[in-house]
Amino acid sequence: MNAHSPEALIPEVLIAGAGPTGLMLALWLTRLGVRVRVVDPKPGPTRETRAIAVQARTLEFYDQLGLGEETLARGRDFAELSVWTKGQRRATIDLHGLGVSSTPHPNLYILTQDQNEAMLLSHLEALGGGVDWQTELSDFVQDEGGVTATLSRAGQRETLRAAYLAGCDGAGSAVRHRLGIPLSGGTYPQRFFVADVTATGPLRADDVNVSLDDDQFLAFFPMPGLHHHRIVGQVPPEAGESVTFETVRPQVNKSRIADVEAVHWFSTYRVHHRVAEQFQIGRVFLLGDAAHVHSPVGGQGMNTGLGDAVNLAWKLAQAVRGDPAALATYGPERRPFAVSLVNTTDRVFSGVVSPSPLARSIRNELMPTLLSVVTRPSAVRQFAFLTLSQLRIHYPGSPLSVGRAGKIRGGDRLPWVRTQQGGNFEALRTLTWQAHVYGAPSPELLAWCAGREVPLHVSAFDEAAHRAGLQEDAFYLVRPDGYIGLAAPEFERREIEAYAARWLPN
Repeated sequence: MNAHSPEALIPEVLIAGAGPTGLMLALWLTRLGVRVRVVDPKPGPTRETRAIAVQARTLEFYDQLGLGEETLARGRDFAELSVWTKGQRRATIDLHGLGVSSTPHPNLYILTQDQNEAMLLSHLEALGGGVDWQTELSDFVQDEGGVTATLSRAGQRETLRAAYLAGCDGAGSAVRHRLGIPLSGGTYPQRFFVADVTATGPLRADDVNVSLDDDQFLAFFPMPGLHHHRIVGQVPPEAGESVTFETVRPQVNKSRIADVEAVHWFSTYRVHHRVAEQFQIGRVFLLGDAAHVHSPVGGQGMNTGLGDAVNLAWKLAQAVRGDPAALATYGPERRPFAVSLVNTTDRVFSGVVSPSPLARSIRNELMPTLLSVVTRPSAVRQFAFLTLSQLRIHYPGSPLSVGRAGKIRGGDRLPWVRTQQGGNFEALRTLTWQAHVYGAPSPELLAWCAGREVPLHVSAFDEAAHRAGLQEDAFYLVRPDGYIGLAAPEFERREIEAYAARWLPN
């Protein structure tokens, strides 16, 4: 097909929504040679900082796209959590390098939503893609062969045909509403505020600072730039509908750890905890906030949406090339994690904001002491890092997940192993299925990989590989998103051929 022919301009995947999730999906698909079209009713990219945390698993996905170094240059990490009560620092938790043996990104990292979007959009545009801003997906219908969508822009309507539709259009998702999928859960009664400010004072400039007082909590996150912080807190119950930073300034002052000199952005919001009943109907998919919304505890929201995009992208790429089988695994893999995440953050968030006298006493008196004691062992802090960083996400119940070799099962994330060349994750930049062997591959395996045109990556079986749980000379068939599809202690042609026939592209 000629690159300039009308057929080449027809999208294979229509993406509704150009937030981080939609842009990640578009960039990944474009890299895989899939024609996409992205539409968004907004006038342009997000200007507010909004979400701020980028977890290690997201940074690994960015590495696969070749964006890792740029991501690190744009943002910043932080190394400690300081807990304050009544202006006194009660506990400091060391967070530096907790993932050093598990990931090339061992620290907690801050890169704001607008920075993520700007980076993703610039790379999408460099590949010839882009976003149709001020363009709304007003309706769609699907059939066995594809999706017919109606777009609206400046009073004009356009009808287009695509093979698949991805709803990345936020918590109020028009795609989800059109599908009739319930978003089950609830909304917390409290209102919260977020402010990006310039502030000085006792707060530690490079830490996350949490202030716990009788009737409130405040969290201060370090942002790129001198004395730049994000403040998150609860709007006083007696405040009216018109809330500005001056409404909450007294409680910020009451913390006695920050003097706010300038306010760059301020907003209020309510926190929801909801998950869509389904993530897919036919050829239409829900991702990101369109599929799940939850409290900001732990900085999981944006990262979960980006993970949705990576999980679905390679499956869509195989589908448009004639192998749609893996598409049915998207919801079963991603929805259980979303449900677990909502339940976990709900419990933590309820404890943090509960106004009951018992909860207040635990939060203000017991928690600082308990945190300093419980988190003293490095193993506890490492476990917390692995959970927050989303490195522990795995898909053991997926049909795509088969076998075990060493401690590694099908559905596990490929363990990161440092090598003389840097690390075994370098191979994942091809965004393709690939085989990994730590030790010596058998002649049968070499022949099979050559015959199936599956790239084979051989690394030494050393102490690092052993610690990671890998088995010497075992066969690991790795999915394009870096998760193990098939793990086998030795090459078994019949089992591997059956798996490849079902899941690998022809």
